[in-house]
Amino acid sequence: MIQNKNYNIYIDTSMVELNAFFENNINAFSKIFILVDENTHQACIPSLLSKVPYLQESEIIEIEPGEASKEMETASSLWYALMESGADRQSLLINLGGGVITDLGGFVAATYKRGIPFINIPTTLLGQIDAAVGSKTAIDLGNSKNQVGVFAHPRAVFINTEFIDTLPTEEINSALGEFIKYALVFDLDLWEYVKSSEYNKSDFNYMVSKCLEIKNRIISEDLYENNIRKTLNFGHTIGHAFESFSLSKNKELRHGEAVAMGIIVESYLSYKVLGFSSSVQKEISKYILSNFDYLPIETDDIDKLIDFMRNDKKNDNGKISFVLLKEIGKAEYDQFITEDVIKDALKHYYKLA
Repeated sequence: MIQNKNYNIYIDTSMVELNAFFENNINAFSKIFILVDENTHQACIPSLLSKVPYLQESEIIEIEPGEASKEMETASSLWYALMESGADRQSLLINLGGGVITDLGGFVAATYKRGIPFINIPTTLLGQIDAAVGSKTAIDLGNSKNQVGVFAHPRAVFINTEFIDTLPTEEINSALGEFIKYALVFDLDLWEYVKSSEYNKSDFNYMVSKCLEIKNRIISEDLYENNIRKTLNFGHTIGHAFESFSLSKNKELRHGEAVAMGIIVESYLSYKVLGFSSSVQKEISKYILSNFDYLPIETDDIDKLIDFMRNDKKNDNGKISFVLLKEIGKAEYDQFITEDVIKDALKHYYKLA
């Protein structure tokens, strides 16, 4: 168990802790709802209900899978579904799925009747190492990522790495983008592990626990992202722009894949702006391109990507903000970079194709 002052995080394949949660809160909830997408409904609900008998009478709400569901229309439909099913302020929403489900479900729970309790049960490796923990909830606005949201604490987070077995290989690989971020920003030894690992099932518990230990330490110090928590955004300014650009083309890009491409560009910016090692920057780029498909862009797309960055929520007074690396394990936040320098970095990325 990982503790912070607001809730506990349990890593438990047996789901004993989830059963204990309901035993300890047997009369706390008037109704229980489980939010799923089509994939987690099919792949994860049977296991959850068989291991947690308290949930047998829960009402299941299903949405379409994918980032396109993380928007206001879906949130509104969920508010109506809860209201029509008689959900009150003592109802519990369980978010069973990946980052879209926990982001969206947390936002819906935090805003319905000014807030109802919720718990997160992330089912993707990416969700388990990052998205489900940290009390951020959000939906997208048009094609711009995470533009509307609130900070809201789940009652608890329950992580069962056996759910990873239900995922396609490309979904598991996507999580590597966030894992690389943690290694580069916080831990040189973890970066060495990243480069040497084959990433099989035996690694998952280590990857999850290592990332969550780091993230829990950071958010315990800076929940509302006023300072050090900003470093968790390394790779994300460019990465979110890549995601938004792909959505605008009706081509969904997995979050971890976008972050990985963002890390390539932001490592190059780190070299240009903060004197980050050129050889290490090239090593990072080579490693990522050997493990991820390159996201192709044209030179004409660079201005469109800049436009998406202008809407990034980390910006200040119209200046585009980045987290950059001074060295592995040492990141600098609030790095405001001119558009000419960003364009140069994107041109560098374009030439890697």
